[in-house]
Amino acid sequence: MTTALSAQEPQSKNRQSKSSTADTTRGNKTVQPSTKRGVARQQKILEIAEQQFLQYGYSGSSVNEIMRLSGGSLGTLYRQFGNKLGLFEAVFKKKSKELFQPFETETHWPEEFGEGLYHFGKTMQDIALSADGIAIYRLVITENNIDQSKIQKIFYRYGPTIAIDVLAKYLDKHIANTRLPEFNSELYAQQFLEMIKGPFLLKALLGEEITDKERELALSQAVDLFCNSLQKR
Repeated sequence: MTTALSAQEPQSKNRQSKSSTADTTRGNKTVQPSTKRGVARQQKILEIAEQQFLQYGYSGSSVNEIMRLSGGSLGTLYRQFGNKLGLFEAVFKKKSKELFQPFETETHWPEEFGEGLYHFGKTMQDIALSADGIAIYRLVITENNIDQSKIQKIFYRYGPTIAIDVLAKYLDKHIANTRLPEFNSELYAQQFLEMIKGPFLLKALLGEEITDKERELALSQAVDLFCNSLQKR
């Protein structure tokens, strides 16, 4: 879990990406196939597994059914992913990489600070409040199975932790360019992300409608509050 530092402590200018070190905490690493055919088969397994986890949850998904639909064998699953939990982590890590990797490129961010916050916040809202995003959140929060605590750690490691790190690095860049005063970028990132999605997650889990107007208002207010507060520092 990301550590919240004191607001007076300076941020490191050499922030290490969470995405580059996250899987070192897991015992069973995904084994990469050595052939193009093997890579294609593994991607098929991950695609089917993602569909099954989203539709049926973790407990309701069967590794036998996943391998049947993907045309693989249980031996392949255990050899490449270790077990069902390893497969779930591989799926989540793949989706996380697809979402956050573009933000590792500086040209993906608008140059103006407020526009950059809005762009990142809108992307996070779209993902978190999508049907798939709510399905994952429901799986993480409401299921009760033997692997649940590990599932929650996987979710936090490849979801919120990386989102906080990506946004904090963007904030650090602006500090380094003297466009903003020095502040606790990780804490600011956490607060911003909670402001744009926090008011809606419970409503979404309960099946209540969230309008585009509500989402836009929360995002615009969060951006305005952050920009104004930093200008006054």
